[in-house]
Amino acid sequence: MLNRKKAARPRRITHSSAVTWLNGRQAVVTQVDGNGRISNLTVDRGCSTEQGFLADVVSAIGDQDRLMILGPTSTRLALERAYVNVYHRPDRLVDVEPAGPVDPDAMADQARTLAG
Repeated sequence: MLNRKKAARPRRITHSSAVTWLNGRQAVVTQVDGNGRISNLTVDRGCSTEQGFLADVVSAIGDQDRLMILGPTSTRLALERAYVNVYHRPDRLVDVEPAGPVDPDAMADQARTLAG
């Protein structure tokens, strides 16, 4: 008797991801964790220095598998450098591009796409 095994279906792996939009005064971080849960966080600069603000944003983003950063070029690049300085993983920056303010629902959709 010949035993045949069914080919296992490939599992869809969900990665933690974040989409971050920022300008010099505020950052909005939308995250999708490994279980598909979405969270939103706003970081205001207040009286912080630029370096302090960027450190707060990096902390809010956390250690993500995939990250998209949106915003004006100089601020976006500064956050990219700050993130890589902390986590030493430039390969996690999936897409880094300029953008104006982004709708929170659109950010959630982008984060879900990154997680998929």
